[in-house]
Amino acid sequence: MRQERRMRINRFVLDTNIWISYFITQNQQKLIDIIANNDLIVFSCKELFEEFTRVLDYPHLKKFEVNIAKAKEIIKGASVLFELHYPIKRYIPDDEDDDYLIALALQTSSGFITSGDTHILSEKSSLERKYQKLRIITKAEFENMFIKNIKENL
Repeated sequence: MRQERRMRINRFVLDTNIWISYFITQNQQKLIDIIANNDLIVFSCKELFEEFTRVLDYPHLKKFEVNIAKAKEIIKGASVLFELHYPIKRYIPDDEDDDYLIALALQTSSGFITSGDTHILSEKSSLERKYQKLRIITKAEFENMFIKNIKENL
């Protein structure tokens, strides 16, 4: 059991809004460094890439001029592409479009979902109670996990 718990602590699913946040602020290298320096396994899927492309096409995000093709290549290089098994259960009652992220985390035995989505964050307690090996965290909590680890290792 200790081995399984240890395996989960470096397995992450990053919500599309987390990836986009790093790209529109031009901080993607910070994320890549966190992933590489902490031996994280980050999972992605075709559904994530579809959402990423769709959301970056929103008028309020187009102004950031993210090179979508290049950004997708960076994500592919930093993550493990996983093919989701269907059908996917309903996990997020208020937004079924977010269900794939929960499924991705559960199907890959990920320990964490990092998200800024209000629908996912509002279901945090319920999901963590039901899936006790899963933690849902914000971008700030994600970064703080590794800032703390860096300080502890000094």
